[in-house]
Amino acid sequence: MKKIILFLITITTLGSCSTDKLTETPDSQFEGAWVLSEKSMLDGIEIEISKDKQGNFHGLITKLNDNKYVQLFMNVGDKFVAGIKRKSNFEFEISEKKIAAPLFSQYGQSTTLKSSAQFESLDKIKLSENGYYTRIK
Repeated sequence: MKKIILFLITITTLGSCSTDKLTETPDSQFEGAWVLSEKSMLDGIEIEISKDKQGNFHGLITKLNDNKYVQLFMNVGDKFVAGIKRKSNFEFEISEKKIAAPLFSQYGQSTTLKSSAQFESLDKIKLSENGYYTRIK
């Protein structure tokens, strides 16, 4: 009797679980125009993410915001997203160039920031290091 009750509880629990995270998110969802939000200095920067011939992702800046440090150290056409790697079916790692990356490299410091990322929807990517990428329609 105990085994039957335990079996029914297990089936009920598993039946109510969401299977959204079990399906693989396609890489192609990254391609397109995005705007950064909730990333302090980087709010409002627009980026175009595309795939090169080798299948690697990169994102180029298409519009800067009004922040004085962004204006000083970044230019339209600069590479901002250095790469995107899959960590699981639904989680990715995005490598972004830091503001003033050439200055950091002069002192032997890291020039990229890696963040875990997940799609909240088709048009919104949530970053682990605060912030979002929102698709520009």
